[in-house]
This record gives sequence, C-alpha cells and structure tokens, in this order.
Amino acid sequence: MKAAHLRRSAWHAHLPEDRAIGANLRRWVCGEGSLTARLVAASTRFRVRRLAQRMEVALADEWQALGLPARRRALAREVLLMCDGTPAIFAHTVVVAAHARRDWPFLRGLGERPLGGALFVDPRVRREPFAFARLPAHHPLRQRLLRAVPAMRELGPNVALPARRSLFRRGGGAMLVTEVFLPDLVARRAPELAGTP
Repeated sequence: MKAAHLRRSAWHAHLPEDRAIGANLRRWVCGEGSLTARLVAASTRFRVRRLAQRMEVALADEWQALGLPARRRALAREVLLMCDGTPAIFAHTVVVAAHARRDWPFLRGLGERPLGGALFVDPRVRREPFAFARLPAHHPLRQRLLRAVPAMRELGPNVALPARRSLFRRGGGAMLVTEVFLPDLVARRAPELAGTP
C-alpha cells in the first residue's frame, strides 16, 4: 500500500489521467501564464490570504528539486488564493535560505500580495516546465491544507487533489512554487486566456 501511495504522489511531466479531473479543472491545472490573472478573471472578488511564512526544513520531495545536497532549512511561504470568499488554490513556496535575501528580495515583504505579480514582471526570472501530481491525503501539503481549511476533510482520504509545481530561477537562486487545486475550480469556469489549452 505504501508503494502505491508513493506512485500516486510522484511528480510527472504531464498531469496523470484521472476521471475525477474533468475538462474544466484540467484547463485550470495545465494552463500557462499567470494563474493569479486567470483567477482574477474568473471571480468577482479575489484575494490572497497568507497562512505562514517561516524557516523550515524542506519537504522530502522538494530539496532535490531545489538543488540542495540534503534536507536543509529553507524559507517557506503558504497562502490560500480566494475566489469570491472560497479557497481555490493552496500555494506553497520554498526558497534556499542562503539565496532568499539576495535573489528574492521581495519575498519577505510580500504580505498578502500575490507572488505572481512580482515574478512575471521581472525579466531576470526564468520559469522551468511544470511538473504535475495528484496529492494523496497523507502528503504533508494536504495535511497543512486541512489545518488551514478544516472543511476539506469532507473530501475523504481517497480523493487525490491535482497539483503542479515549477522551479523559478533568478541569479543563482531557485524558488519552487507548488499549487494545489481545490474543489472550487471543478465548476468555476476556466477563462480562455492566451496559452490556456
């Protein structure tokens, strides 16, 4: 059973097939460009709710993506992206602590402003291709989501949430951004913006 869980939470170059991920949700998950801009276009009221920003040990499936030689402390930020008062995205950002101040100087003062607003306007920032996964109930980010939004327990342990992550580079620094797509986006129409399949 443990091996099956590991396979389900593995990261892939393409979003794994899942009957629970319909066409509209797949457009949200696989769409290019700024996710924040797409959420703003699909809602009347959009806001960022910051949950935490702290130093912590990188998660087991993060440290290698960041280029760390082992699990080390990193600066992490977690937010909920809210559409019309409903959580739509749980986002987890982690950067190598040694590079945080030099290469991502805006991160500490970001507060409840969207991260995308700083990343997509900086010509020095390069984004690597997405990796996709379905996060099972035991994944650490699912556990953090449950603490922030207890109503997500209603999904049950057998529902895997679609997620994507990408690595951003600026100077010598690396930033890993993971976005977990919540049930609100199953029915919320994905806007047909440039780059959206």
